[in-house]
Amino acid sequence: MNNLLFYPTLTKDLLEASGFTEEDFSFSYVYNGNSIPLEKTGTSLIKLKDPLEIWDIESEGLTFEKTINFAYPDLLKGKNGIACKNAELGICISWTNKKLTQTGIIIPILEMNTSGGITCMFRHSFEPNSVSGDLELSILLYIKTKAEKVFADELDLINETGIFVGNIETIVIDFNELYMEFPIEECKSDKEPLWWVEFSAWEDPKTIDMFTKDSICLYLNSYYADCPVPSTIGTGTSIKNFDLLVDILSQTYFLIIKNLSEDDLKATIQNIGINDNSICGVIHKFIEDCSEELHWESSEKLLKSIQINMRAKLMEGMQE
Repeated sequence: MNNLLFYPTLTKDLLEASGFTEEDFSFSYVYNGNSIPLEKTGTSLIKLKDPLEIWDIESEGLTFEKTINFAYPDLLKGKNGIACKNAELGICISWTNKKLTQTGIIIPILEMNTSGGITCMFRHSFEPNSVSGDLELSILLYIKTKAEKVFADELDLINETGIFVGNIETIVIDFNELYMEFPIEECKSDKEPLWWVEFSAWEDPKTIDMFTKDSICLYLNSYYADCPVPSTIGTGTSIKNFDLLVDILSQTYFLIIKNLSEDDLKATIQNIGINDNSICGVIHKFIEDCSEELHWESSEKLLKSIQINMRAKLMEGMQE
């Protein structure tokens, strides 16, 4: 019910009709007064790489640029649109840093109107130590100024200043292997096993149930000498008992996948209607970023292919 809205919002067809085009996000950082571009890989989940091998998000910060165009923005308004004819629509970028529980809104540095169209240019810098671990960027449409006059055929449209009426795009920049950052609890007990995982009663793992301790939790029992240390997981440092950690994380992913319904698993694989930070969203990111395809034909082959990819991803994280 969290995503249920009682007014029209942006659709793919409406976005295309409005003549929407965009330039890809570009990322850079400043070093010794010079702007150094970063290479990026991935689509919805993005990894950044510095060819000079100098950059670190916490010490150098991050700058991004983005340009968005609407050739026919007026088609977004009126009875078949998402705002009243006399309202003013705005474009902004929201940012969320999950690790530090920070969020904010970025407005364009330049907005140009030409021949009925509109171009918005964004440029924003995150200072050193302002974000860590991950960064989610969402391009949003909102009611910048509500309409003073609402026509009879626009009564179904929202007309409140500041209300978001469409999400154009969302990306997650992973500075620290975001999908490896399990919700983990450390315990110490001679009455419990080395590790186990607990799931809540999921309502909708595609959109409502987030990849947090409220929905899923991996328990590691430090009573055992071989227990991997939770604080080293996903940090890019050496990991105690690496091979055991690969096995634990692989089996946990396997259990999550097996706990999904057939329809939810199909949506996860095909990226249909899923929230990036939901359980299905995180599993999709893992599948998308696998260097070798997962084998779905049997449970034993699936687990084996998860283990192969999990090892590769953890090794990559330690080398970065």
